[in-house]
Amino acid sequence: MGEIHMINGGMAAGGTSRSSRKAYARQIHNVLVTQKANKTPRLEDLPITFTEEDARKVVHPHDDALVVTLEIAGYSTRRVLIDNGSSADIIYLTAFQQMRIGKDQLRPIETPLVGFAGTSVYPLGIISLQIIAGTYPKQATKRVEFLVVDCPSAYNVIIGRPTLNRLRAVTSTYHLLVRFPTEHGIGEMKGDQAIARECYLTSVSTDQVHQTLIVEERRNFAEPTEKLEEITLTEGNEKRKTRIGTTMPAEIRGSIVQFLRENADVFAWSHEDMPGISTEVMIHKLNVNPSMHPIKQKRRVFAPERNAAVMAEVDKLLTAGFIRETLNKACPKDSYPLPRIDQLVDSTAGHKLLSFMDAFSGYNQIRMEEEDQEKTAFITSRGLFCYKVMPFGLKNAGATYQRLVNKMFHDQIGRNVEVYVDDMLVKSKENEDHLKDLKETFQALRTYNMKLNPEKCAFGVSSGKFLGFMVSQRGIEANPDKIKAILEMSPPTTVKEVQSLTGKAAALNRFVSRSTDKCLPFFKVLRKAFQWTEECQRAFEELKVYLSSPPLLSPSKTGEELYLYLAVSSSAVSSALIREEERVQKPVYYTSRALKGAEERYSNMEKLAFALLIASRKTQAILPGPLNSGVD
Repeated sequence: MGEIHMINGGMAAGGTSRSSRKAYARQIHNVLVTQKANKTPRLEDLPITFTEEDARKVVHPHDDALVVTLEIAGYSTRRVLIDNGSSADIIYLTAFQQMRIGKDQLRPIETPLVGFAGTSVYPLGIISLQIIAGTYPKQATKRVEFLVVDCPSAYNVIIGRPTLNRLRAVTSTYHLLVRFPTEHGIGEMKGDQAIARECYLTSVSTDQVHQTLIVEERRNFAEPTEKLEEITLTEGNEKRKTRIGTTMPAEIRGSIVQFLRENADVFAWSHEDMPGISTEVMIHKLNVNPSMHPIKQKRRVFAPERNAAVMAEVDKLLTAGFIRETLNKACPKDSYPLPRIDQLVDSTAGHKLLSFMDAFSGYNQIRMEEEDQEKTAFITSRGLFCYKVMPFGLKNAGATYQRLVNKMFHDQIGRNVEVYVDDMLVKSKENEDHLKDLKETFQALRTYNMKLNPEKCAFGVSSGKFLGFMVSQRGIEANPDKIKAILEMSPPTTVKEVQSLTGKAAALNRFVSRSTDKCLPFFKVLRKAFQWTEECQRAFEELKVYLSSPPLLSPSKTGEELYLYLAVSSSAVSSALIREEERVQKPVYYTSRALKGAEERYSNMEKLAFALLIASRKTQAILPGPLNSGVD
């Protein structure tokens, strides 16, 4: 997470333009023909060697990255990754901001950084900073063109091939050393194994990070789990149907069916039924960075079959009025936060009746700002087109949509409605209240002219899958698919498979008591050369036994007394939030966290205080009521 390996792009390899990079590539052929490289003789041609004595200063065996400390712009900067695979020198925004250098000093750059998986990251800009490598007197001073990148990373800086080559540096990951010639002899930078491992654990950590709305693909986060039946909404038109639950009392079922038929105009069966949200309510603006320039692209050539499919889609969009004839990197990220999943799930559990609703082509119901429409242009064999409505996949489209639904249901969210982007859920504590809650919701939909997709709606069900959890009146259950994924796993045989296991286990953390202690042997495997030990196998089997009958989490009630139990070990702190009902204690939430670095040296009392801090952060949406604590 947040780490880019094998980085390509930036100022290396001839510059940022395509012609300069091609010229740079052709230079090597000239060298091969003449058999003589254009290389200036150096006065300090001293041999650079690494010995076994150097190796003895490193803990072996290891697969640690080469992470050093480097002076940059007068600041002693730790967590600097030496990366021979990077064609750029990178400084992450958080480190850049700590140097108190204004963004106005950044020079624009349009070349993306491309990772090994083909993903692109666009720098905020480029800046020249002075670095000092080594220790006095064997030091080398250089000015480095750093690309400033805004994305999460365990590192502060990445030093790539451009600077390593200018330093004439030789690296050895086995010895965890960088050596380079200076006027006073061979200088060096030593790798810090402890910091390298902290960075690695941070990079592969499964802790939840702050989520922002950059929606890349459509996923269904809300769906019923019980058996459904179809009902006809429009008399004489069998195609106009939606679905309802089959467990409702007959009287409630009849009133809801009648209500849905009376309000069939809130649904849409085609794009023609979807007039769109008023521009006075919500409109999408691209917020384009003025320093970015438009990109001109040639029309792509497709095979006849694919071209026919493209034309069919263009015709459909034209007919719907979504496009007319006549980006993403240029738009700064809109960090509008997603609703907290835990809070939504906790708020939904414990209700007797639920209705799952999905908007019809939800994003397309919002208009594009007219002056931004042509910035969404795309080219086909038929001509040049642009979107008149907000297309799905546009960088900040999700943020605009979340703003819309928050505005529409601001009086209902948390009370009888929960909304996650374009997945909407109506909830009722009592069966008799559900019709009233649906009427209030449909009134909001009609007021803002939003249309529902009847094929993806389900009304009046008692349970369902919501945001990856099973919710019902009884409480919150783990997603059976996620449990099945672990129960059917074979013992891992590679580091990648262990990482997959820890990731799957992390998705179930709130259901697993002392989950970090249970998974600790797996994390130990990640810190060194892979070896699946008996301890790992035993922990693997115990985790499967535990997950074969996972606990049902009971939703807390406003104002009731809760109990928080804390547990500490040499490697982790854990907690269990408990509520009591008829003298039976029921779990509400489990938390667990591994101790890192100096935290492992805390006294037991300090660990308990730390466990309380972690628990309060994880359960802050549940904890306003009275609380009793216990210690294990």
